[in-house]
Amino acid sequence: MESIIVSAIESYGYFAVFFLIFVENIFPPIPSEVILLLGGFFVGRGNLNFLPTALAATAGSLFGAYILYGIGRLVPTEKIYDSAERGWMKKLGFKRKEILTVVHQFEDKGKIFVLIGRCVPIIRSLISIPAGMVEMPLPLFSVLTAVGSLVWNLILTYLGYKTGENWHIILTYLGYYKYVIAALLVVAGIAYLIWHFKQKEE
Repeated sequence: MESIIVSAIESYGYFAVFFLIFVENIFPPIPSEVILLLGGFFVGRGNLNFLPTALAATAGSLFGAYILYGIGRLVPTEKIYDSAERGWMKKLGFKRKEILTVVHQFEDKGKIFVLIGRCVPIIRSLISIPAGMVEMPLPLFSVLTAVGSLVWNLILTYLGYKTGENWHIILTYLGYYKYVIAALLVVAGIAYLIWHFKQKEE
């Protein structure tokens, strides 16, 4: 994967950064960290300039997020509510009222979720789907996604630029960051399920 990214950036420059980040947003297993760190590495070598690289990555992030936002808009929220009444959610004990509460929470606090979520591995791409499902206004979604993505892209591009050929060191630390985020999500999910089933018993 790394050799493909290197070859693409060497051959197509900013367009490669844009396209690779665009694809990464739709298929999260493709590592944005590697793309951005390598982009910074090429900035240090003089092949690219810093700000255009970060902006190309941000444009790719935004257009990729639009795809997932569109998928979220295509999911009828009524189907989700119905699954709480007679689908798999009902089998787990969830009720329509609980699902409505989660949706309303996202509607109220979705702005901060989208903004901060763009800097959080694992959920940085997927956060666009619930934003589409609750029909967050597209201009607002665009601004929040662009700002959050730009911060993430600037930081990683800069780290790639400063570390040069040692950019793999940053990748190692980002791996630890991902593990921490994954662990926190698992703990939060388990805590929510425990709370949910305790509520049922009362």
